[in-house]
Order: sequence, then structure tokens, then C-alpha cells
Amino acid sequence: MAEIWIKEERVSKKFLDDLGYYISLDEELDTVYFIAADGEDYVEENKNLLRDFLFSQNKYPLFISFIVYEDQTDEYITFFKENKIDFTLNHLQEKRTSYDVFGKRQYHPPCFTVNIKDSNSLALILNETFWLPAQNEFYSISFSDNLMFELGEVIEWGRKRKRSIPIFKTKGETTFITIFYDGAGFYLFSNDEKDFTLDKFISNLPRGTVITQINDTLVNGDILEED
Repeated sequence: MAEIWIKEERVSKKFLDDLGYYISLDEELDTVYFIAADGEDYVEENKNLLRDFLFSQNKYPLFISFIVYEDQTDEYITFFKENKIDFTLNHLQEKRTSYDVFGKRQYHPPCFTVNIKDSNSLALILNETFWLPAQNEFYSISFSDNLMFELGEVIEWGRKRKRSIPIFKTKGETTFITIFYDGAGFYLFSNDEKDFTLDKFISNLPRGTVITQINDTLVNGDILEED
């Protein structure tokens, strides 16, 4: 089990803006937890941490949404069909620019949402797709089908641009995850009662988890007791 640190964040417009994907919530959500594993191969460590966390939750279906590069669309469709994984494919309204031997072209980014019904499919999808958030493509995991995109205007490098804004519905019981830059940890957004306090959230982490830091405080390698 990886050594991890946990940080409790307050949700604000600035916090959401700093996540890098213009994420929006349709209703207020007070708290988010950041969880990260250290290590030389931190991407692999955090992929495994996320997998073990979701295994411990044992709650299905899960809805995993991610944007892929245009030339990989058919490859992913084939992969999902071969592994009998339900999916939907939407092309977002925003336009991206790519370059090839024929010059400059624009396209609408493909966004998949896969419906994960068991731990085997979850492990398979994480192994196949976690490199995408490690390359800073949008990637989310939700315990409900609560994500939509709307075209909105943003300011990038002093210029107005149109981007597809991910909007999470937070009315009712909601838990979803987004990935930190370069795959170096993840954020858990939740209004579930079992996550209402940091202590309660920590008590629901996978058994054997080694916690080395909570917020700004180093701890002496607290280990959640094994069953």
C-alpha cells in the first residue's frame, strides 16, 4: 500500500478555476479532499491508489468520462466492444486544432463515458486509460450519471475562446473524482454523509493505507488497521 497525504480544500470559484478544466457545479458543495501518493513512479502509484480506493468503496455502476485524441476514437470503440463494456461517445461542441501532413484542421474532441459494473472492468479501464489524465486530458469518475458539458466562453492568454465546460450535478447524494495535474493524485468531491468530516472520510479509506501527512501536518505513518 502506498504512503499518502490528504488535504481538505474549500470549494470556491478560484479553486474550481485552478483545476484547469473550467469545472462547474450546478449547486454548492462545501468540501473536497485531495489524496496523493508519493514515489518515483508517482503516476503508477496514484493509479493504484485510485483503484484500491474505488475497490474499497465497492459501489457500482461507476461512470468514467474522458477525452481522447481524435485518431484514437476507433481504437477505443473496438476495445470497449471486445471487452463488453457499455459506453457512450459524444463529440464536444468546442473546436480543437491539429496539424498533419495536409496542414491545419479543426475537430470536435471525442469524449467517452463508460459504464463500469464490476471491479474487473474497473481495473481494466484504469490500466488502459489512466495515461490520459497523466497527459492532462479531462478525466472524471462518478458514482452517478451526473456530468454534462455546455459550451461557454473563457479567457485564455488574454483572448476569448469557446470551451466545453464540464458541469457536475450535485443535487442529491453525489460523489465524483477528478485527477490532479500529471496524474499526481486525485480530488474527491462528495456530499455523502460518510464523507462529511475528514475523520469520517479517513476511516473509510482502504485498510492498510499509510498516511504520512494530513493537511499541513506531518504524521508518524498512521496505518489504518487491517481487518
